[in-house]
Amino acid sequence: MFALTSTRVFRLALSRHGVTPNITGWCLRSVATIQQEAKINDLPIKMENPFKQPPKGCILCNVSVDYKNIQLLSQFISPHTGRIYGRHITGLCGRKQKEVTKAIKRARSMGFMSVTLKNPQFIKDPNICSIRHLD
Repeated sequence: MFALTSTRVFRLALSRHGVTPNITGWCLRSVATIQQEAKINDLPIKMENPFKQPPKGCILCNVSVDYKNIQLLSQFISPHTGRIYGRHITGLCGRKQKEVTKAIKRARSMGFMSVTLKNPQFIKDPNICSIRHLD
C-alpha cells in the first residue's frame, strides 16, 4: 500500500515538471514485492552471546573416585589440619563432592589415610583445585 501511495506522489511531482511517466499496475506491484522481500531479508541474524562465559565443569566427573586412591583424595584435604575442603573451595559438583567425602572417611576408617594431617609424600603434589597453602 505504501508503494502505491508513494508512486502516486512521485507521478504527481513528475507531471508538474512536464514529464509523464509510463508506470503500469504490474510495475507498481513488483515494487511492492521488492520492498517486502527487502524487509524479510533485513531481519537480524540469530547468534550466540559473545560475552557468555564458558560453562564450568567438574574436574572429577569423568574419573571414578575410590577410597584406595589416597593420592587423589589427599588433594581435597588440608595439609595442616586434615579437614576436608568444601565444595566452594574444590569446585566439584555435588555428587562428586559427596563421593570424595565418603571415600576420604572410608579411607580414614580403614587406616589408609591419616585423620589429623596430610601424608608428607603428597604435600608437594600439584593442586587440582586452586588452593593456596602457607608454606
